[in-house]
Amino acid sequence: MGEQPMKLYLDSADIPAVAPLLHTGLFEGVTTNPLILQRAGVAPAHLPTLVQELIDAGAGSVFVQAVESDTDEIVAEGRRIVALGSNVIVKVPATRQGFAATARLAHDGVPVLVTAVYHVRQAILANSAGAWGIAPYVGRMDDAGRDGLRQVEQMGAVLHGSETRVLAASIRNADVVHELALQHCDAVTMSTAVAEALFIDHLTDRAVAEFTEAARALT
Repeated sequence: MGEQPMKLYLDSADIPAVAPLLHTGLFEGVTTNPLILQRAGVAPAHLPTLVQELIDAGAGSVFVQAVESDTDEIVAEGRRIVALGSNVIVKVPATRQGFAATARLAHDGVPVLVTAVYHVRQAILANSAGAWGIAPYVGRMDDAGRDGLRQVEQMGAVLHGSETRVLAASIRNADVVHELALQHCDAVTMSTAVAEALFIDHLTDRAVAEFTEAARALT
């Protein structure tokens, strides 16, 4: 994992929820997957419109996942996805076929984020395939009895010095975000609810209220 500040992404296809956060200028882009699209009611035919709406809202990059399972079909779908715009990055699941497709797409200059990563060995395969990055599922690893933060730390160690980034996903709360930052994780994607929670601190709110009260007393 690199020495640059950790980049923040939003894991959502809900334009009304995403747009205000993108407008802050603090979030690099938006990640999606089929479940997120389903929850937002985005049909495949409307995907180009969604990508453009997210870019117009301020997303520097938009991640769209391939859903095919055969290597040749994943490659073909990946090429269709990346054709949606210069800001689009293809997501491919960490399967045998997915890694093979990633290698072919990467060879052609297509940026690929290998997703649904649960183990360090998958990070090694993604790096060998020339992936743009990996998306380890922190919360889901914890659910499965694996230490998600520890796994991400080890993934960062094996990828150190490579061009394959770690973009941590499945983030359950804001505290996990700062734990990942302490590990110098390259990037993290989160729901809009977790993103909103990053802005909340009751001690800050109390101090601001005191400042406001003092300013009014001076007038």
